[in-house]
Amino acid sequence: MVREHRLPASVIAIGAALALLTADIVAGSGQAKAMAAVLLAVVGVIWLAQLASSWTVLISGMILVVLLIPSDGRYTLSGGLPFQLEPYRVVMGLLLAGWAISLLIDPRVHARATGFEGPLILIIAAMFGSELSNPGRVASVSSNVIKSIWLFSCFVLFLYLIVSTVRTRTVLERLIPVLVLGACVVALAAVVQRRSGFNIFDHLHALLPGFHYNAAGELGAEERSGAVRATASAGDPIELSASMAMLAPLAVYLAISRRQRAWWLAVVLLLLGDLAAGSRTGLIGIVAVLAVFLWLRPRQTLRCWPAMIPVLLVVHVLSPGSLGEVKQLFFPKEGLATSQSETYYEPTATGGKLVLSSRLSRWGPELSEFSEYDPLVGQGYGTRVTGRTSLEQKSITSSADNAIVLDDQWLGTLLETGLLGVLGWIWLFWRAIRRLGIRAKLERDSREGWLPVALAASIATFASSMLFYDAFSFDQGVEIAFVMLALASVFLSLPPSRSIEERRS
Repeated sequence: MVREHRLPASVIAIGAALALLTADIVAGSGQAKAMAAVLLAVVGVIWLAQLASSWTVLISGMILVVLLIPSDGRYTLSGGLPFQLEPYRVVMGLLLAGWAISLLIDPRVHARATGFEGPLILIIAAMFGSELSNPGRVASVSSNVIKSIWLFSCFVLFLYLIVSTVRTRTVLERLIPVLVLGACVVALAAVVQRRSGFNIFDHLHALLPGFHYNAAGELGAEERSGAVRATASAGDPIELSASMAMLAPLAVYLAISRRQRAWWLAVVLLLLGDLAAGSRTGLIGIVAVLAVFLWLRPRQTLRCWPAMIPVLLVVHVLSPGSLGEVKQLFFPKEGLATSQSETYYEPTATGGKLVLSSRLSRWGPELSEFSEYDPLVGQGYGTRVTGRTSLEQKSITSSADNAIVLDDQWLGTLLETGLLGVLGWIWLFWRAIRRLGIRAKLERDSREGWLPVALAASIATFASSMLFYDAFSFDQGVEIAFVMLALASVFLSLPPSRSIEERRS
């Protein structure tokens, strides 16, 4: 069995000594002090890795930071920096730096392929091809383009970090409960927020020394059908519902594989957290989960349908009105298609402006403009800068808000990176789901064989939710999706259980 990696004490001592020596030499200027501080921080991360005895604790900590600390600008690093740094970016940066140094100085740590290199290369090629094809547009919003590319690079590197450091099924099984339990905390906070309006994640000041709370970064209370739409630690109710739906299959897997009722309670709690957001997107994600379960485990899934009755009763008691809200969301009086195609004119000093207030109403104007660009690579990755609540017909007069909110990431991907970008993401999701499906059918006779089913359902949920919100504009959901891809890659790299191989032979 492959042991988890830890750095030798001698490496830690030498690294610390070099960092202290560097700090002592260059401490004369402000920039030098900053460089020394960075070196010391990196050594600190490596030392923490040694202290934790494995990368598992560090990866688990990163997952909890993503889930439990808002990444929408509510908390940023103090010190008057010219750019904003949320807690998860600081932690991820230090973790990636420690991993990079481990790759250089520890022969037991080395990068591994994910199995998704083909689609990732196509996505990256589409991104940079879109930038090269639209130099003027890229130059007008260069800061946003750099930020978008940097974030995507960090997500991909974190994918490789997990794949490179998680080598065994045992370690994989340790990370899954961390994801589910962290999501349960978020779901519970969402239920409380829906019923009382209080969001615990707006009050983490004392737990985050060195970070400043920005009240303007919080989206503010939204209501639908007279009830508060919870956000919890997410940047938007839609993102919250999508994240809860994405993590629910892992709770189902734990309940089946470990045969503990507590994990079924986790499934119900995640469903409540999904409903607390008051969003169609998460509910459509649950439909995607059921579709994957019916595809890979049809008899077992159909056998469980009577369990929906007590689940619905619990949901009705703990979250009154949420089931009625579901009906209104999908069956509005004016019809779903009509409600999603509404437009209206808002009076202004110059006579009025067209407001595109729903998803379908934005397709025509955006695709009409897209025809002016190269359809293969689009307008340029990161060049669409949308205002958080701006639903007006876009105006290119301001680089701070030059595009309307689409609530459709697939359309946004088409506009920014063209057909190549869309094909790259479809290829990535399809390759992961297809390979997990094959493995799930191979291990269908074991309880552990539900893990590829759960991972495939989670990835399919994110892919389907991209149709209903600007997924890449919110960091939490994207980071969870990359963690799912990493876990899928690790699982697919492991051999089937011995009993399965014996059955095949």
